[in-house]
Amino acid sequence: MYAVILAGGKGTRMGELTKETPKPLVKIKDKPIMQYTLDNLPSGITDVIVIVGYLGEQIQEYFGDSYKSLQIQYIHQKDQNGTDHALRSAEHLLKEEERFLVVMGDDLYKSQDLQKLIQYQYSLLAYYSFTAKNFGLVGVDENDNFESIIEKSPNHSEGLVNAAAYVLGKEYFDVPPVLLNNGEHALPHTLLTMYNTHPARVVHALDWQPVGTPDQLGEATERITEFI
Repeated sequence: MYAVILAGGKGTRMGELTKETPKPLVKIKDKPIMQYTLDNLPSGITDVIVIVGYLGEQIQEYFGDSYKSLQIQYIHQKDQNGTDHALRSAEHLLKEEERFLVVMGDDLYKSQDLQKLIQYQYSLLAYYSFTAKNFGLVGVDENDNFESIIEKSPNHSEGLVNAAAYVLGKEYFDVPPVLLNNGEHALPHTLLTMYNTHPARVVHALDWQPVGTPDQLGEATERITEFI
């Protein structure tokens, strides 16, 4: 089974930390963020596709073409136009795959959560956050399927948010991408259009730590043992 790691963003909110280093290589306790992700991939993953962009050659040089038992391929994305756009750059490698995992290269996940996620044909990882206004708020139907998403609403101080890990299938590439007002093609919004044909089960994460700002990096450093 393939895992796709989206690792092409510029990480502008990290300031000087990403001036000469891509965000997935920013270190927590002397270990790059993305290495924790690789270590926590489910046991069924054999191959990894890393979508790189900004300073992507550093990521490729650091990890090479394999990590432990995982085989790694790289796709260099010229333009960063959202998560859906990044994923579609790997369509030629995934279009025959019944299922594949998609995660972010700068988030920390628990291995148990990702293992549970791949039990479903289509799924989305969500986490109950007390800073929900900073993330996409996820709506769930009576069957625990992904039903709606509200992006970064200041009206919601807490709630179930998108933890940016998914299991998708080849059918995903048959639907047109959803374009947001900011010009990005969004993966979760595109997935939502498949609700009637391929509903995605919402898996509730035990824990999740995004690392998008210096403050979040500090939080991740303090809590890193919880993701090992």
